[in-house]
Amino acid sequence: MCKVKCKVKLVKRTIPALHLQRAPLIYVVAQVRFSAIVAIEKFVPEIQEQLRHKGFPRYLEGQVHEIAIQTDGPPKFSAVKRFEFQNKEATLGIVLQPSSVAIHTNNYTNYEAFEEYTKTALMTVHRVLNIGLSERIGLRYVNLIRLEPGEEWTDYLHKGLLGLAPGSVGVKKWTSASQFLGDTEAGQLAIRCSQSEQPIPPDLQTSSLNYSKPLPKGEVVTILDLDHFLERPADFKVAAAMAVLEQLHESLDKVFTTAVTPMALTKWGKVEDQHAKHA
Repeated sequence: MCKVKCKVKLVKRTIPALHLQRAPLIYVVAQVRFSAIVAIEKFVPEIQEQLRHKGFPRYLEGQVHEIAIQTDGPPKFSAVKRFEFQNKEATLGIVLQPSSVAIHTNNYTNYEAFEEYTKTALMTVHRVLNIGLSERIGLRYVNLIRLEPGEEWTDYLHKGLLGLAPGSVGVKKWTSASQFLGDTEAGQLAIRCSQSEQPIPPDLQTSSLNYSKPLPKGEVVTILDLDHFLERPADFKVAAAMAVLEQLHESLDKVFTTAVTPMALTKWGKVEDQHAKHA
């Protein structure tokens, strides 16, 4: 998948890497938010010129709609420019907006490879923009869990994520969502679990990545969404941002294995390996 010519370094881990041969992981994104650069559009041609020689030949441009909650008035709606540079398969992209840069993929192999893409993106963008202040750094893993005939959600997920069983209150099936948010040594962790007919979280449904295998329609699925982030203003340096991402990543395998059952790990083909396919 990688077209970036670089030496992939091994990440120092205190927890053994988790390798799943049939991982439910469908989307991964790393994002750095920074103090807004209003004139960002004029820098896009130079960034695009550099990235197309580094394995990102595809270019897309569009808008995203944002809502700002105001204490002294009604919510404020605005359209924000969005520039994306993708690999030729459209499975890996770098998304640039006036106040953020994100690296996302639906064809994740392991963290070491993903970290190199992220480093390439941050170095290229920073070289052109000279980012002054970072405000938030985050790493997010989205898993799609589907049932086979005769299976129950409790076969796959920790019961603490599931709430009431629909049948216990006379309901055939739920549309449900839960969120757990807490502080960690590296930042804040959000665990979101939702069950519905939507196979992608609402805020990611505008993703332009190419899904070669069709996602289910009309089928009730579970989304297990793990979001680890640090909100802290700091002078932006690529090396410092990469160090934060490594710290955010460090505990996510443990979070995932705590949220799912041993049966699920066996079904997904758990293999102890230094090259993790899940995280």
